[in-house]
Amino acid sequence: MRTVSYPARPVDRSCTADGDCVREALVHTSPRRQVCVWRGRGILVPVKQGSLYVVLVLFALLASGCLADRSAAPSTRGPTSASQSANDTATASPSAGSEASPSPIATITSTAVVPRTPSGSCAGEGPDLRIVTKEQGLPPDCRPPDLQGIDDRWAVPGFAGQSLRKDTAAALVRLLSAASAAGLQLRVRSTFRSYEEQASTFQYWVGRLGEAQARRESALAGHSEHQLGTTADLASPAVGWELITEFGDTAEGKWLAAHAHEYGFAFSYPRDTEAVTGYMYEPWHIRFIGQTNAAEWKTSGLVLVRFLQARTSVR
Repeated sequence: MRTVSYPARPVDRSCTADGDCVREALVHTSPRRQVCVWRGRGILVPVKQGSLYVVLVLFALLASGCLADRSAAPSTRGPTSASQSANDTATASPSAGSEASPSPIATITSTAVVPRTPSGSCAGEGPDLRIVTKEQGLPPDCRPPDLQGIDDRWAVPGFAGQSLRKDTAAALVRLLSAASAAGLQLRVRSTFRSYEEQASTFQYWVGRLGEAQARRESALAGHSEHQLGTTADLASPAVGWELITEFGDTAEGKWLAAHAHEYGFAFSYPRDTEAVTGYMYEPWHIRFIGQTNAAEWKTSGLVLVRFLQARTSVR
């Protein structure tokens, strides 16, 4: 059975001018039971709907000038993990200048994750080095303005209509052309995905694999590098054009591992790094960070997210 948590409403600190009586948030313990915290007197008052008791409680609160506002409805959230829920706990705190110690107040636990959204526009000049992880995401309206279509001859059969940012698309075509010249068949299966497309993609994998496994293989909307427009998933006929780990052992996969950085690409999810990235090994997933950065990344031996974090910390 899935447990639904109801997030607290915002604290209203305008009960009285002197701050002696502070109206607190409503804590939703179930759809039909609420607790109003009157911190000024240290009272927790249960409000039972549909009874005479509620009338007496409301009268007492009105008389004290501390009636909590019940106009806001609980917000709804998307799917979140248990670990994310454990980290998203908020406890009400006393207002500034409170003289007496407040009485114990219920701890409010929400399953909602609020991603850290990068500031600035969705795409700037040069390679996009923003960090996109399970914890750090992109806004829903993030869509690169310079998306460019890729010639369908480079796409996996049945997956035409791919697009990437202009510089990334040009670099990818150079990479694919070099692989072709080496007698290999590398093709594009997935490129840019909008926030909405990622939402449906994640739900698809939940339906196929279950939520726990889907979280290892797919990202929540707003938390996929594909939304940057600088990431591509490649495949080969040796694995039936599928995105599977065996691709890394094919001639195409080995060539890609050895040469991707020469064209400005890095691997986001290498083998044996799930503890760092949160995702399983994906030898098909490459992200454009520019030739200079990719050469430094390759030399560093760091997982891409650690490399990007180091670059960000020194700027």
